[in-house]
This record gives sequence, structure tokens and C-alpha cells, in this order.
Amino acid sequence: EAWTDSLTGIGNRKMFDGTLRSEAAAAMEAGEDLCLLMLDIDFFKKFNDTHGHQIGDQVLKLLAATLIENIKGNDTAARYGGEEFTVILPKTALSSATQVAETIRQRLAKKSIINRRTGKHLGSITLSIGVAQFEFGEPLTQWISRADAALYSAKNRGRNRVVAATSTGQPEHALGA
Repeated sequence: EAWTDSLTGIGNRKMFDGTLRSEAAAAMEAGEDLCLLMLDIDFFKKFNDTHGHQIGDQVLKLLAATLIENIKGNDTAARYGGEEFTVILPKTALSSATQVAETIRQRLAKKSIINRRTGKHLGSITLSIGVAQFEFGEPLTQWISRADAALYSAKNRGRNRVVAATSTGQPEHALGA
């Protein structure tokens, strides 16, 4: 329970922090790729303000379920905070991680949000996603910052897209809308 987000049922920030440390150590020891996705729901505050926090909570649960449906066994999804989520992808190169992110983005965008009580169609939800590959020996805070910078680049490029970061932190390429 201490490592699980009570709303979404996936890992929480504490679990993310511990898993990130252990996966980075394992990747360096084995010389294997490791990637991180930082995901943020586009315009979530506006959605919450318009439709209410109970429906917003359902959207957070939908995103968590979409993450679980689209990652493999050793991958770790976690709620980082608010409407921001992460996925840790061991043994995954940047190009593959970018494709996983694009699949998640597309699959969530295809889902219709419906108010179960009224039956009213509320539209769809989109994601901006930043992707960064771990550089052996870099501080974990720097790696997270590179993924976060790629996420904000996705938002600045119009949202509803995936942006991968280079090792220098500059956005590399974008996929999406």
C-alpha cells in the first residue's frame, strides 16, 4: 500500500523513486538500455474545472489502465503527481521507448470520455509525453529533467505528441498530432 497510488492502483511517487534507483543501478551493471517516459494529460485542469473532480478522477484511472495495458512485465508505471505519470522501461532503447509512448498516446486519444451518470459524451483526452534514455553515470535528477524538458517541448509544440530527448537534453524528434 505504501508504494501504490490509492486512486489509480499503480505505483506512487515513492515507488517510482525506489524503482528508478534500482533500475538505473541494474542497467549500469548489465550495460543495458533504460528509458523513462514522462506523461502529462493535456488541459487537465480545464477538464476538471469543466466536468468536476469525480470525472477527472475517472480520467486518471483510465490513463493508468491504458498504461498497464500497453507496457510489458518488467516496465513500471507510476503516478508522479497530479496528472503527471511516468513509465520506467528497462532493457528498452530510445527508439523503442518512443514507440511505446506513441502507442500509449494514440490509444488514449481514441477512447471516448462519457459521463456514466448522464450518458453525456465529454470528448477525448490527449497526452504530451517526453522520453529520455538513461546515460550511464548521469545523476537521476538530470535524467528526469531531460525527460521533463522533452515533455514540455511536446506541450510547446502543440500538445498531443511524443518528444524524445537527446543526451544533451535538447529535444530530438517528435511524433504525434
